[in-house]
Amino acid sequence: MLRLKTTITALALLASSSLAGAEEITLWVRTSSGAVLQGLADKYNASHSDKVNVTQITAEQMVPKLGAAIAGSAAPDGAVLDLIYLPTFAAADGLEDISDFVKGLPYSSAMSPSHIRLATYDGKIYGVPALPDASIIAYNTDLFTKAGLDPNKAPASMEEVAADAKKIAALGNETYGFYFVANSGSWLIYDFLPHLWAANADVLSDDGRSATVDTPALRETIAAYRDMWKAGAIHPTSRSGNGNNAVEAFASGKVGILMTGSYIVNLLTSKYPDVKFAVAPIPGPKGGASSFAGGDTLSLIKGISEEKKKVALDFVNFYMQPEQQVYITQESGMPSRTDLAAEAYAKFDPRNLVAYDILAKARTPYTFSSDELFVSRTGPFLNLIQGTIFGDDVDGTIAKTQADFTRILERTNPN
Repeated sequence: MLRLKTTITALALLASSSLAGAEEITLWVRTSSGAVLQGLADKYNASHSDKVNVTQITAEQMVPKLGAAIAGSAAPDGAVLDLIYLPTFAAADGLEDISDFVKGLPYSSAMSPSHIRLATYDGKIYGVPALPDASIIAYNTDLFTKAGLDPNKAPASMEEVAADAKKIAALGNETYGFYFVANSGSWLIYDFLPHLWAANADVLSDDGRSATVDTPALRETIAAYRDMWKAGAIHPTSRSGNGNNAVEAFASGKVGILMTGSYIVNLLTSKYPDVKFAVAPIPGPKGGASSFAGGDTLSLIKGISEEKKKVALDFVNFYMQPEQQVYITQESGMPSRTDLAAEAYAKFDPRNLVAYDILAKARTPYTFSSDELFVSRTGPFLNLIQGTIFGDDVDGTIAKTQADFTRILERTNPN
């Protein structure tokens, strides 16, 4: 009897010790990324004693809610959020430095350069890519053929985009050459800024602290857009529509060239299989190519315990492995690493490789005031596009945007 009690006691202690050794972490993620992150967490939890719990937050609430939680000492252990907000949270001392971990990864050089750049502040790294995406153009090959254009040759400059768009619009029957979402700052930085980057220009300095709005590349790009608008080659709902309107217009077969993102290949092939299309990088005004590196970055909240930090970084290493990268590609369209083309895309549409290949050249604005500059519906960037492309005073609009950018930056730049 004594031996039985001793055995039971030992087993109980063993179980207690095992349970005590298991850690749980909570990650906040945007709802748009929730299903993929939950799937990764489920895979991790099924094979580990430690657990990753995913809490989905609507995209619009993520930044203010996370900021309030950090200020109120009620933050999660980590967050998977839009990479453009990393400089703001890092500068506010809200994130955990994981520089040594990132630099020690054998695949550290294969992570999206723009994601790492935006996760870096004052020489320290505060995040790693989670679910990247990249902006590209899609074009209807049937309409190219009907307009006498080569369906195997994507426009390589904005001059060519404008020329091709006008030829497609000339087909008539409510056919338009071009569609871009002009009513959203978030869409515009995704679609429009790559034109400038392709020409080695930008609207911000590299450190995000000063404005560089008025450049030849900006004016040349605007001229191409104005040319298309005046010629009636741009779909009329571009001016006031949204991303869903853009996809629906392109899927209808009535739009020649669409400014879009890496997700478009899987979306069109699954929901609109009859659409004949190709994809290409976003060109500059006179050549070159670039892309907006978008998507999510995983960061840890400052003050996380060493035990929980270990679990969080183990989860990162888990989802960075080839098997999980294939899953991410299947569900999200693009892997988190740039060295896994063979593994990630082996079973998928090869058109996905266009965005994958351009990711190394892709950029993202490094800024501490993303919402005020770019996202706000009354902000200067949206006003710049609306005023210069659809309005009459190009010079005045550009000058006002430069002044507005400078004013906002002077107020919001960290010391």
